Parts: sequence; C-alpha cells; structure tokens
Amino acid sequence: MKKVLIVVAAIFLCLFIISYFNARPDSALAILAKKGASPTGDLKYRVYLLGILPVGEAVLYSANKEDYQAQPVYHLRAEARSLKIFSKFFSGFAVLDSYIDTVSFNPRLFKQKVKFSGKPDINKEVFYDQDGNVMALLGVKRQIMPNTQDPLSLIYKFRHMDFDKVKDFDLSLNTNQKNYMIKGTASVSETSLSKVIYKTALVNAEIRRRDKNPYHKSRISILFLKGRENVPLLIKVIASGFLINAKLVEIK
Repeated sequence: MKKVLIVVAAIFLCLFIISYFNARPDSALAILAKKGASPTGDLKYRVYLLGILPVGEAVLYSANKEDYQAQPVYHLRAEARSLKIFSKFFSGFAVLDSYIDTVSFNPRLFKQKVKFSGKPDINKEVFYDQDGNVMALLGVKRQIMPNTQDPLSLIYKFRHMDFDKVKDFDLSLNTNQKNYMIKGTASVSETSLSKVIYKTALVNAEIRRRDKNPYHKSRISILFLKGRENVPLLIKVIASGFLINAKLVEIK
C-alpha cells in the first residue's frame, strides 16, 4: 500500500512540475527577445489539455489590410489543429476569419470552419451591423450590444489596449445567438529574463451570458508582453470544467 501511495504521489508531483513549467512565460519571452523590442509576425502556439498534455497547435496570423464591401478592413485569421500523434484516436481542425473596422476594431464579418472526427462539420458566417446593433446568422437577425466582438476581434482589441490606462473592462461577444459579456481586470507587472526587464500585462476575465444564465460561464486569462502591439505569451481558458493552455512557441 505504501509503495502505491509513493507512486501516486510521484505521478502527481511530475504532473504538477510539468503544469508549472508550461505556465511560465520564460521560454515565450526568450523567443520574443530574439526578435527584438517590437516583434512582428505570425504567432504559433502549443496547446495543452489540463496544462499538461500537448494536444494541438494554433497560429494567430498577422492582420492584413483588405477591402470588404468597398470599405477598408483588417483581415484577422487563426488556425488550430490537433497533433498528428493523436490521429488514430481523433483529429480536429479549425479556421477562424474576422474582418474588422480599421478604426473601431469592431467586426463586420466573422467566419468559422470546424472539422472534428465523428462530428458534423461547422461552417458559420456572421454579419454585423454595428451601427444598428444587429447581427445576422443563417438569415436570422438578432439584437446585439454596442461594439460586439467575435473571438479574433476581441484578442485584437486586447492587443491594442494601453493597459497602463485600462484596468477594468466590460466587453460584449456574440457569434451565435446569445449576448455574452467579457468582464475583468488587467494588471501590469515586470518580469526579468537574462537580466532584462520586460513589462507584462495579465488579463483575467469571466465570460458569461448577459441574461445572467448561471450555466454558461467560463474564464480566460491572458499574459501579454506589453508593447506597441501587445503579444499574447500565455492563454488559459477554463470552460465546461476543462482547462486548456496555449503557450507561444514560435514567431514566423
């Protein structure tokens, strides 16, 4: 019995150590340090289930300026896929596209494509009328809050916030049916790496429905390297009882 307890304790200790190091920003900061003070490029992340098991990769692409309905927009794009090592058990792939206003950073069009083994494919297009506070999905119009965001425009908005001035925020999110609120705080601190001081901002927020439904809640935490364009180093999401971490591993 004692040997079993020792083995179990050793396993938990190993898992704790792995989780701890996966949550540290050191390696992500080291990647940015090689790119200089204002790193630019596509951001690649390793995705961990429960902060321990690497299950996928994700890329957050640089914004491109394009025209949409004869108006200038920023085209945001992100892709995520499961690791090939798990292909015998499951496979998944997702592509997100957002076309946002170049001044307000509010979305005008959001696209989502998701493929997951054993599940029907998801293909979604959401159109936003930010002046009329209306969104349209599959021809059905729904009332939305002013300055409603989609997931990519939300990250982009965070990346361009001045966290020395913004300490609290209350934003709106809707890509489906119900209006969600993203309410939280931002705190600025300093992190040292190889005797170099980096300024970081930690964003903590709760995501829940504005109709106060108690069963639709999740939490998100993002550690940014502060700069002209804040760079997400670590992203942690707790939803439906699951913890998912994403850590910056490369800048392309």
